[in-house]
Amino acid sequence: MTKLRLLLACVVFLLMSNCATYNTFYGETDTISSFSSKSKRLNLKNTHLTVLPEAITNIKSLRMLDLSGNTLLNLDEALLKLPNPESLEVLRLDSLELTKLPKSLSRFTNLKQLSLIHNPNLELESAFKILEELPITFLNLKHNRLTSLPKTISTIKTLRELNLSFNHLTNENSYNYLSQLPLLYSLWLDHNKLEKLPKSIATLNQIRFLYVGHNQLKALPREMNKMKKLWVLHTEYNDFETLPLVFIKMPSLLMVHANNNKIKSFPKAYESKKFTLKGLILDNNPINSAERKWAKKHFSNFFILSFKQKQ
Repeated sequence: MTKLRLLLACVVFLLMSNCATYNTFYGETDTISSFSSKSKRLNLKNTHLTVLPEAITNIKSLRMLDLSGNTLLNLDEALLKLPNPESLEVLRLDSLELTKLPKSLSRFTNLKQLSLIHNPNLELESAFKILEELPITFLNLKHNRLTSLPKTISTIKTLRELNLSFNHLTNENSYNYLSQLPLLYSLWLDHNKLEKLPKSIATLNQIRFLYVGHNQLKALPREMNKMKKLWVLHTEYNDFETLPLVFIKMPSLLMVHANNNKIKSFPKAYESKKFTLKGLILDNNPINSAERKWAKKHFSNFFILSFKQKQ
């Protein structure tokens, strides 16, 4: 296997891993009616709890817990009730009307994945100060009406994956703060109502996967050529009319998803310039037969080049 093919295989594997963030293999997920002292995964989502069941104190090594939607639950007391806090690695606290994170969260010294979806009133500056003491690798902040991030996010140095989908993150400094996370690998900015990407996104030269699909982008900032490690870029469901030229200057870019845009043509600079891009999804774009023929000729060494159209 050539070095390039090996790298592409690694990218595909990592992409699949990213899509399965919560699919950790701790066994079956139990519910409020089926859990036991041996439970590893427990889903108590939307069960109208005011307190946790007393029997939960008998669980020996819980790895994943979902408390989402239980807005009447005293979260601080509930988390204090959990035995063996060092066992918990995945915690979902979605739709809880949180304004602050409970201090008892600090008990979970091996917590790696935390979801805080649909908590738009959560005070993030102090929340991130709590999280900086934990080994968080994945943080989900979808649907929180965010337009900016506080500087304290830069203190969560273990963070590898950050989901900011369904917000409106337009603040330039927010991207500068994210650039200070040395291990950040994947960043979701899809469904952010973005008409353009802030130029400061180019400071994120540590990330490998970037998702900016489902926005209103017509172009990409040329500064993105500074993103030296980016492998995979999702730009689907935007308003591009031609393939962005910046792809030529991105030194590690391997795969672009540009399906469901308005792309009609390809800049002829792709004929003479060298570039690393080897995969391009162009499904459901209004590309005529002549442009397709040109692309097939000049992108003939791609491992994937797709022009599928809806029937």
